[in-house]
Amino acid sequence: MFLQIAKQGENAWWRYLATIVVVVFGLALFQMPFKLYLNANGFSDSDINDMVANMNFEAAGIGPNLALFNMLIGFVGGVVGLWFGVVFFHKKKFRWLITPFQRINWGKIGFSFALWMALGILMELVFYAKNPENYSLNFQPDKFPGLVLVSLLVFPFQTSFEELIFRGYMMQGVSLISRFRWIPLLLTSVCFGLMHMMNEEVSAFGVGLTMTYYIGTGLFLGIITLMDDSLELALGIHAATNIYASLFVTFGASSLKTAALFEMKTVDMGEMLVAFFATAIIFMLIVAKKYNWANWAERCLGRVSKPQTDEV
Repeated sequence: MFLQIAKQGENAWWRYLATIVVVVFGLALFQMPFKLYLNANGFSDSDINDMVANMNFEAAGIGPNLALFNMLIGFVGGVVGLWFGVVFFHKKKFRWLITPFQRINWGKIGFSFALWMALGILMELVFYAKNPENYSLNFQPDKFPGLVLVSLLVFPFQTSFEELIFRGYMMQGVSLISRFRWIPLLLTSVCFGLMHMMNEEVSAFGVGLTMTYYIGTGLFLGIITLMDDSLELALGIHAATNIYASLFVTFGASSLKTAALFEMKTVDMGEMLVAFFATAIIFMLIVAKKYNWANWAERCLGRVSKPQTDEV
C-alpha cells in the first residue's frame, strides 16, 4: 500500500521537477538570514564555505550550538517546500509520504526511536568495555544544555526531511515507473549514499567503507519501510541516529562538531560497520516479531502491485 498510494493524485513529470525546485528554494530561503548576517559582517562566500566545512564559526562570534542550529534550520524550509509541492502540485495528502493509512502512528515512531537508541547505547558499551582508553569525557556544562535543546528542536526536521525525500517521495515516485520493488529500494539507497559523499568521514575513512555504511543504511531503512508499509520506523531510527551522534559520542573526523558527552580518540570504521549491521539485524528481528512481518522477498524484491481503486 505504501507504494500503491503513489498512484493517487497527479504524477506528471513536471510536477516532480517543480516540487524539487520548491524544496531547494525552501532550503535556501531558511538559511538565507544566516548567510546574509555573515556577509554583512565582512565574511565572503569563500569564508562561509570554509566555516561550514569545519563547522567552526568562532571567527564570526557564533558558538557551536547556534552554528548547528543555523546549519540545520534550512531543513525546516525543505520540509515546508516538500509539503507545498506534494499538496499543491501533486494534489496528494502529505501524510501519504509517511503512511497510506488514515493516521500517522506516532507511537510506532517513538518505539523505533527508543529501540534504536537503546541498541546504540548497548553497542557503545560493548566498544567501551573492549577499549575504555579510547573514550574520554567531553562534558562541557556551559554548552551541553544548549546542545540538547538544539538537537531536539532541529534534528527531527533534518532527519525527517531526508526520510521524506528518499524513502517517501523518491521511493514512491520511482515505483511508478518500475515493475519491481527492488528498483526504487536500490536506487534511493544509492542516492542516499551519494548525498553524503561530501561528509568529512569519507575523506577520513575512504569511499569504500563510508559508502558501504551510507548505502547500507539506505537499504536498511528502505527495507523496513517496505516491510512495514510505512515510513514511521525509519523516521524514528534516523532521528535517534543523529541525536545520539550529536549528544553522546563524537570523534575527530565526524561531520558533526558538537560538545557531545564523550569523544572517541580513534575509530575503526570496519568495526563500526560490523556493529551497525549487527544492530540493524537485531532491530529487524525485534520489529518483525512485534509487527508480524512475512513474505520478505515479495515485499522487498517482488513486483510493484497495481494501485487500489479506493483512496486510502
